[in-house]
Amino acid sequence: MATWRQLSNRYSRTRWANELSYGDAAGYLPLRRSIADYLRFSQRIACEPAQVIIFASTQQALDLCARLLLDPGDGVLMEDPGYPGAARIFAAAGAKVVSVPVDSQGLCTEPPLPVQPDMRLAYVTAAHQTPLGGSLPLERRLALLSWAEACGATVIEDDYDGEFRFHGQPMPALKSLDAGQRVIYMGSFSKMLFPSLRLAYMVVPGWLAEPCRAAISLTMRHAPLHQQAVLSEFIAGGHMARHVHRMRLLYGERAQHFQQECETRFDGLLSPIPVSTGLDATVLLPAHASDAQVAAALHRGGIETRPLSFYSVQHKAPPGLVMGFSAFDETAMRQGMDGIEKVLEGLALKP
Repeated sequence: MATWRQLSNRYSRTRWANELSYGDAAGYLPLRRSIADYLRFSQRIACEPAQVIIFASTQQALDLCARLLLDPGDGVLMEDPGYPGAARIFAAAGAKVVSVPVDSQGLCTEPPLPVQPDMRLAYVTAAHQTPLGGSLPLERRLALLSWAEACGATVIEDDYDGEFRFHGQPMPALKSLDAGQRVIYMGSFSKMLFPSLRLAYMVVPGWLAEPCRAAISLTMRHAPLHQQAVLSEFIAGGHMARHVHRMRLLYGERAQHFQQECETRFDGLLSPIPVSTGLDATVLLPAHASDAQVAAALHRGGIETRPLSFYSVQHKAPPGLVMGFSAFDETAMRQGMDGIEKVLEGLALKP
């Protein structure tokens, strides 16, 4: 925050007066250059600044994708269980949401995905599946790209927190494998930095860059310029890479501590799925439990979780909870676990 404040103050003193007019609808060009350079290094995505489009949120980016790429009745493949915020936007656009089951490795591509002329879009969290946490293997990534080519469809790759991978080398981004120009790569600075920043981006195929620019100009003009300029300096100065490296180590330690706490305290009542990526963890409850009831009881005890059933449409998830760990040091986590213990003692979850 000290670095961010310093960059913000310097921008306000030296450049503020010159940039009070309207900006480029696609976003502040130096920021788009910084993102393109950063992605070449961090995700092996080769792209030009013209392909980087800045938004105020990923929800806004998804809404624009739905407007540009879908007609009523078109089909959209969605992970199930998966991110409801995307499914609701596509459904609001009149699309037919087609649920595809997931397993511990993400979207299932066997049996083969449906190849139909009305399938226009797929949405996938390949680096860190929402909510079960798997990372999509290379053979499934290639199968998804083959499906897109066969249908003439577009794939949205939502990489919302894949930068925070704690073990081993990350898989190459789906976009980095995209020889057919079928993939939209989506990222957000809400998880990498802080949510109130309200900046996200898409890397789009070349054929989609100008339609995106025109649509943004029509609907919102552009995202706030000051924050874009400060973020551009933050990335270009190497502060983002250092921040991500530092936080990756910290979050990895907290993920390990979270898993240890669950395993030693709860005797199978909360069984964590191994955490390799991201800012939250999924824990499984006993098979007979109602995760919605457990989440409600924890909420009454002042503990915020989300039941896995919240993410399911057609394919039922096992009873479980999504729980955040990244914002809590060991003392705060221990206090939270004490509170969870008290709540679970009153629920009689053991068969």
